[in-house]
Amino acid sequence: MTNGNSNTWKYLIEQYLNNTITKERLDQLLQKAEQEEDSEDLTAALKSCWEEAKIKEYSEGEWDAKFDAMMEIAGQRTFEVTKQARQKSIRIYYLMAAVVVALLIGSGIYFFGLVNNKQKIVSTNTQKAVPGNDLLPGREGAILTLSNGKQIVLDSAGNGILAVQANTKIVNTGGQIIYTGENSSPDTLQYNTMTVPNGRQYKLVLADGSKVWLNASSSIHYPIAFKGKERNVEITGEAYFEIAHNEQRPFSVSVNGMKIQVLGTHFNINAYDDEATTQTTLLEGSVKVTTKSNVRMLLPGQQARINNSPSGSGDIKILNDVNVEEVMAWKNGYFYFEQTDMVTVMRQIGRWYDVDIEYEGKIPDRKFGGEISRSLNAAEVLRILKESKVNFRIEGRKIIVEP
Repeated sequence: MTNGNSNTWKYLIEQYLNNTITKERLDQLLQKAEQEEDSEDLTAALKSCWEEAKIKEYSEGEWDAKFDAMMEIAGQRTFEVTKQARQKSIRIYYLMAAVVVALLIGSGIYFFGLVNNKQKIVSTNTQKAVPGNDLLPGREGAILTLSNGKQIVLDSAGNGILAVQANTKIVNTGGQIIYTGENSSPDTLQYNTMTVPNGRQYKLVLADGSKVWLNASSSIHYPIAFKGKERNVEITGEAYFEIAHNEQRPFSVSVNGMKIQVLGTHFNINAYDDEATTQTTLLEGSVKVTTKSNVRMLLPGQQARINNSPSGSGDIKILNDVNVEEVMAWKNGYFYFEQTDMVTVMRQIGRWYDVDIEYEGKIPDRKFGGEISRSLNAAEVLRILKESKVNFRIEGRKIIVEP
């Protein structure tokens, strides 16, 4: 092979890691990864990038050993059954695994999963007892407050009918609440509230068939059955909606001074008070986002953001081609980081493991990328994060970030 091929590899790899690669270049990169005759040039390019990424924390011998071990592991990974598919997946993994580790280890950005290959770090032993300095991950659970003020802890509630309100049955089944009885709705609206504390998540099926998933530290206030010309609910925190289509009765969500109006669509709202912005991301259909000063329409793949600060003007900022995988990661069971700063990462961990986060000294200036399963115990997640040269310790229900 020529030195030109090696240079082409290096150029494409660097574009990939800098997030400047075009779709056409990415296709070229993956095609090259599938070509067995290019493996020698690929290794040379990776080795060159590895040499440039070295930092002083390890000796020359340790760096060489790390590189050799990494390449050996990458070459052994197989995911398909047939020989042809197996060879293809080996080479793609060989590229993605080696590149991410080799280049980013010294740049302040750390990848824990393989984002483009969608390989998530998973746990096989999360049901085992945890030691005193570890914490179990979040689980399904919530508190349901009925219209009469009665509260039901759904963590411990068995399957079956929990209550009947104005001919509407409230049924708990398989980690979700289902309301039935839309055709016999009461004369006056009665409201329930589902509150999901830290360390929990839950699913709700409203009386019209619309589905709502609630993330940790979130809530939804909604009627037990819908009446009139509109279907209205209010939320805090983060929720994902799949709305049952009803053109004669539009659906709307009120949150943080913003109103999202839909007919039938899939969208996610992130409206935590401790985040800088409230974000509405559209996956399917169309929605209208309204604030005190703006009205904007969203198309699939777009995200509307408004400033959460008290002095915010209500202006809506529209982002195009949003990474939907990152937005939906919580619902799909994992953390997804894309050049995410330390404070944002730890806020997510704090909510899911129901812990306070404290920093000793200056907050580390780190950016993180990749995927980590939310089924892991806290100590395992922190062990993965430690690859960024940041240390942590668990004290009771507190995670302390050390300098």
